Amino acid sequence: MKIPFFPEQASNLAPSIDLLYFVLIALSLFFSILVISFVVYFSIKYRRGTQVDRNLAETDNLRLEVTWTAIPTVLAIVVFTWAAVVFFRMTVAPDDPDTVEIFVVGKQWMWKVQHPGGQREINALHVPVGQPVKLTMTSEDVIHSFSIPAFRVKRDTVPGRYTTQWFKATRPGEYHLFCAEYCGTEHAMMIGTVYALEPDDYDAWLAAAEPEDTPVARGERLINRHGCVTCHREGAVTPAPLF
Repeated sequence: MKIPFFPEQASNLAPSIDLLYFVLIALSLFFSILVISFVVYFSIKYRRGTQVDRNLAETDNLRLEVTWTAIPTVLAIVVFTWAAVVFFRMTVAPDDPDTVEIFVVGKQWMWKVQHPGGQREINALHVPVGQPVKLTMTSEDVIHSFSIPAFRVKRDTVPGRYTTQWFKATRPGEYHLFCAEYCGTEHAMMIGTVYALEPDDYDAWLAAAEPEDTPVARGERLINRHGCVTCHREGAVTPAPLF
């Protein structure tokens, strides 16, 4: 498996996330170099034996203190606001009728995927290019983390609850799928492939894939099998007796 040093940008979320990342790296490098430079400069200038004036002519400098407090504060607020906007854009799926909703279940040690039409995959995910894709995810056993580096998405799958993640693939291709949360002895083998297809190719794949029952049909069969319809009929709930 050839894993590049820096994944390519293959989703609509990737550019904004990368830009924020590089700005944070640049700010960190700038202030690190600035502080280290002053430390080295003053260490050399005021080393033992140098003939320099060590008297403090002024003990307080309000302008300097306000400057080195205000600049980092403003930068922190700007970066926090920017990161919050990116975060909400990543986590809130758009209200788009063309959104493809796909269900994902993590299990030691595989990813099980089901499409709205009932098509199923294991350790693979086919998605259309140019359409929003919303993943509804959970886990059968322990915490896993669904990660597609090229799309810049990573979300935990937690037993007993549902988490969601969305993205829009921007270029066709095959991309790595990982579990990014240590989940047991075979964690390193919990990998797969994401296939981003042109819409026509995606429709052809759906038509060629052997469909199974849709989640709605399976749910209806389970409700009837376990007698849930005794109390739950057409959205109405019959209250159970207290004793």
